Amino acid sequence: MKNHPRISELLVETGAYRDLDEPVILASGQLGIFYVNTEKLCQDGGEFNRYGNDSWAMIEHALKMTDEHPTFNEVIDILTGRVRAEMIDSEGFSNRATTLISGGQRRDWLFSGPVAKKLNLSHLSLYKGGKTELISFLEGNPVEIMGAVEDLDNYDSFHLSDLLTEGSSAYRNNNGVEAGWIPWQRKKGININNLATVVTRLQGGEENLKGRGVQTHAFVAIDEDFLREYSGNAEVAIDYTKDPTAWSTSYLQENGALALVGSFDPEGGKLDKARKFIDRYGSVLRESGKLPELEGEVERKYSVTLGELVEKE
Repeated sequence: MKNHPRISELLVETGAYRDLDEPVILASGQLGIFYVNTEKLCQDGGEFNRYGNDSWAMIEHALKMTDEHPTFNEVIDILTGRVRAEMIDSEGFSNRATTLISGGQRRDWLFSGPVAKKLNLSHLSLYKGGKTELISFLEGNPVEIMGAVEDLDNYDSFHLSDLLTEGSSAYRNNNGVEAGWIPWQRKKGININNLATVVTRLQGGEENLKGRGVQTHAFVAIDEDFLREYSGNAEVAIDYTKDPTAWSTSYLQENGALALVGSFDPEGGKLDKARKFIDRYGSVLRESGKLPELEGEVERKYSVTLGELVEKE
C-alpha cells in the first residue's frame, strides 16, 4: 500500500512528523531521531491528555476536534473510507451488530472512536490494565456506553492504532505470558486478524504481528520515499531506518547517553521508557565506558542513583 499523499502532507503541516537535533528514547526503549506524534493531527494542543483514562470522553473530544479542524475531519474520512472499502468489506463481515472497531488506550482512541462512529459500528475501548469498554454507534440507535464486557465470543474486531513501531502494545510475550491488544481480545472470544495504523515506523511491528496471524495496513510508512520528500536530514534518517539498533549502538558508543538524561527524571513521566532503554543498551554503554558518566549525571541532577531509578517496580 502506497503512502497516502494527503495524510503525509498533514503529518508535516501539523508537526506530527518532525526531525530531531538529538535522539530521544521511544516508548519501546529504542532511540529515535525523528518524532512521529500522530495525535498532533487532531490539532488540540495536547488537550487530549486530560481524557487518557476515559475512552468515551476522549472520543467525544476527538469528535469535537473533527468539527473544529477540517483537516482532522479529512484524516478521519480518509481512514473511514479505506477501512470500509479495503478492509472491512473485503473481509466479508456480515453482521454489523457483532463487528467492532477496537482501539487501545489512549492515542488510538482519537482515531478509532471517530472511525467507528462514521461506520456506525461499536467501538471496543481497551485499557492498559486489561479493562474493556464497549460503546455502541450502531445505526438507528443512540450512542450507548455499555461499560465493561467480558464475553464477546464470535465478534469480529478490526483494530485501529495511531502508530506502529515494534508492535509491542498489540502483542508481546512477557516471560511466556501473552499480553497486548491482540491476545486480550482473543481471550474474550473475539476474532481479530487485522490491524490498521495511521503511521508505521517500519521497525518490526509488521513482522511481529504477522507471526501472530494479524495482517497490518498502514496509511503512511516512514520509509525512504517519505524521508527524501519531508526530512531535512534525509540521508541520516534513511541510514537510521535501515537498522535502528545498529545506528543507536554506534551513536551511543561514540556519544554516550548524556543527551538522554532528561528521560531519567523521577517526576518526568518517562521512566518506563528509560528502563526499557537501559534494558536494551545498558550493556552497550557499559562496554564502551559511557555508563559511568550517565550514572554520575543522573545522581547529580536527581539525587538518586541510576540503579534505583531503573529497578523494576
